[in-house]
Amino acid sequence: MYRILFTFLLHFYFSFTWSQTYNIIDYGAKPEADFINTNAINSAINECSSKGGGKILIPKGEFITGTIHLKSNIHLHLEQGAVLIGSLNIEDYDIMPEGYYYSGKNYMGILFGNDITNVSISGAGTIDGQGTSFMIENTRFSPSIEEREYTLQKEEYRDTLLLEDGPLKFIERPGHILTVSNSENISIKDIFFIDSPKWTIRVGGSEHVKISDITIKNNLLIPNSDGIHITSSNFVNVSDSTVIAGDDALIVTGFISGNENYTFGNNSKEANNIIFDNCIVTSKSAGIRVGYGEKPIKNVIFNDIIITDSNRGIGIFSRDDSSISNVYFSNIMIETRLHSDGWWGKSEPIHISAIPSSTKGKTGMISKIIFNNVSAESESGIVIYSEPENKIEKIKMNGLIVKIKEGKYTEKYGGNFDLRPAASNKKGIFQHNIPAFYARGVKDLELDDISIEWGNPKASFFTHGLEVENFENLIVRNFNIDIAKRNKNLDNIKLKQGKNYIFINDLSFDKKTKISYPQNK
Repeated sequence: MYRILFTFLLHFYFSFTWSQTYNIIDYGAKPEADFINTNAINSAINECSSKGGGKILIPKGEFITGTIHLKSNIHLHLEQGAVLIGSLNIEDYDIMPEGYYYSGKNYMGILFGNDITNVSISGAGTIDGQGTSFMIENTRFSPSIEEREYTLQKEEYRDTLLLEDGPLKFIERPGHILTVSNSENISIKDIFFIDSPKWTIRVGGSEHVKISDITIKNNLLIPNSDGIHITSSNFVNVSDSTVIAGDDALIVTGFISGNENYTFGNNSKEANNIIFDNCIVTSKSAGIRVGYGEKPIKNVIFNDIIITDSNRGIGIFSRDDSSISNVYFSNIMIETRLHSDGWWGKSEPIHISAIPSSTKGKTGMISKIIFNNVSAESESGIVIYSEPENKIEKIKMNGLIVKIKEGKYTEKYGGNFDLRPAASNKKGIFQHNIPAFYARGVKDLELDDISIEWGNPKASFFTHGLEVENFENLIVRNFNIDIAKRNKNLDNIKLKQGKNYIFINDLSFDKKTKISYPQNK
């Protein structure tokens, strides 16, 4: 199935015809430091679209602008040396309609397109959001102090004096550099995006979208400066790109997107048939995130992804009654570390969780998730966590290598699980021993060709190689699972409150893997 889907999307193409070129200079645009080009660029786009479409040319030069509204049948082309620069005056940005982002007042960013078709954005130019200028210099944004109550460190958990690695605080800021919603036949290629004040690219409720050969380089201290965010869209292919983001880098969510009435876009309103291929990412949150939102997420592929210096590697989250199924990860290299507080995550190379995000919330099912050939070096372990039990099922990992070591923030922020967002602080971030691989409340977990090793950690909270509790149906084949330190009270594998388990072909060097079995076996 995955091969068929992959082949289909690789052969997906856009057939645009650009009959006429509209140079923004001819509409009054000026590459001057004190000139706002919003009206000139929008005038060129409006005339181009009204005459059936064509190319909007951004020539070499630096053009300051507020919100530019994309229209159907246009090709926005940035020549080499062309730079669109976001205005520093918040009043130059339009207000985003309710339903396109979180509730409340949210500004648009530089490019906004809703209910459009046949649109291409390309060229060797740059789009600069100037996000850093909207931040308060050397001032740290931190969650409420109540969140530290259940941590291992308690009052010592949060540093209120040092910025460490952020995030920065802000008062108000523009929105996503590029928002495309309820649209179809969209191509984004070769553009260099820098310094986004919020999400960089948001594609919502759309279909037939191709993003390739782009670079995103954001300030890693800016919160919510996500990379490529695909929500409730269908037939999307993202490839051959580099993303450096001060939040999640490559994202698939099931949020409801845009107005209810529209001509173009994804009528199913599900996140479906999405591929990310051959990308390199760095993130202050998750390199890859799947989850959040009300709509189902299914048939998603991540292939040949390198994740470096991130807070999490891969994160799959069910919080809002959205089911997540048929997600495939292959050939993934992961490097994670602990980051200072304010960022969600605790250096998990893989995190899968299904818990309510509110007291009245429901948790959707996570099922049929496959990992093939994943190599990770981290400062914490894999976490699979379901509450209530059996909301996570049919998880397969084949060819998994995990090495855990200590780092700069191990003592200060380690020894905790981070499940935020959660219905209560007690389940948000809390003290927990750190096995290399921990699973709770999962049904049908299958591990094959798994290797776990440790880089001589000294912290007492590092424990077992594999710990599984409240489970049903566990198969472990071809395994070499080490413990954090030589301690008679530690087991290589610890099972608790579960049933139906099989271990086949112990590959450990000393053939003395210590297994603690459930008392109810």
